[in-house]
Amino acid sequence: MGQEKETLLLDYFNGELDDGQSAAVERWLDADPANRKEFDRLVKDCLHIRWVRKEQLVDAVKGKKLMSRRISGIKVRRMWYGVAASIAIIVALGGVYLMNKPLPEKKLIARNEVIRHGFPQARLVLSSGKVIDLTDNKDAILEQDGSVVKMKDGKGIEYNTEQTGTANQTIYNKIIVPRGGEFFVTLADGTEVWLNADSELEYPVKFTSDKREVRLKGEAYFSVKKDTKKPFLVRSGEYQLKVYGTEFNLNTYKNNEIQAVLVKGSVGFKANRAAGEVRLKPNQLGVADEATGKTEVKDVDVYPYIAWKSQDVVFVNERLESIMEKAARWYDVNVFFQNESLKDLRFFGNMQRYADIQELLFFLENTSDVRFSVKDRTVIVSGK
Repeated sequence: MGQEKETLLLDYFNGELDDGQSAAVERWLDADPANRKEFDRLVKDCLHIRWVRKEQLVDAVKGKKLMSRRISGIKVRRMWYGVAASIAIIVALGGVYLMNKPLPEKKLIARNEVIRHGFPQARLVLSSGKVIDLTDNKDAILEQDGSVVKMKDGKGIEYNTEQTGTANQTIYNKIIVPRGGEFFVTLADGTEVWLNADSELEYPVKFTSDKREVRLKGEAYFSVKKDTKKPFLVRSGEYQLKVYGTEFNLNTYKNNEIQAVLVKGSVGFKANRAAGEVRLKPNQLGVADEATGKTEVKDVDVYPYIAWKSQDVVFVNERLESIMEKAARWYDVNVFFQNESLKDLRFFGNMQRYADIQELLFFLENTSDVRFSVKDRTVIVSGK
């Protein structure tokens, strides 16, 4: 395909042609199935570029020229986080133009159906059993032992334990983050925790014993405050992770299977009480089977596992079933696959976590042989 034709088709895709030019392109598309196939290939490549992260800002003209060059030799369908810098920059530059353009009109979701992306929201269960909705709360919260819980920009809470009170009494709080939510908490020792959608964290208001122990359901990113005298422990069922001063992501969504990704520092974990401790090094993934006690450790690019914390979602050869599980939690929808084989379709891509669900479905549908429809907050996945 020549560059002039590609530029014309790109303008058509972005809705920039006048009526006469658009009609001419449509006649060309209808004239030969090969022309339609050629256009569909260009659209897929454009969409892949569109979802690459913006690494630099360039003017639209320069971005458009680089977009046209892409088609002459760069295989953008295999671009993902961590590719060679020289290629990544070219793709990012070329993607700026497309990323700033609105997508063509999409009709996957009826206008009266409101499906929004997740946002900071959570409920705090105090030691007394009282439940406080943190979503709209702006006031400081006083616990029984005198600890003060302060709000942080409506997106999180932090504990101030320097108040007078019962110093040695151990009381617990629990944060519950629903589907379609996320929240942040700074624990009494200074440890920072980012909680993903559909997650719960139970923890002492003050760490008064010889260890700091919390319990997690769902997914969280931890930045643990180092304290050699008080080890930090995370439990999920029989699974136990021991921290030696570090940052890591822990995913417990799946039954029995738990994923730990180490960003920096050192952690050791036991799949269950009978299993031996397994140590992780930075940039390693540990997958533990809580039922059997078996563990698999491998070297990985950690960013796709922790991208959600930075408001990104990265797909690296990821199964459609996994992608849609994440979408279900983040957009608070149900997902139904009409064909089980569609779950095994794999995707490379990168999108903003706060993107509209229609953007996500449009991208997946137009870069594969899958089709989506939405009814009553259920996303139906079928083949084309």
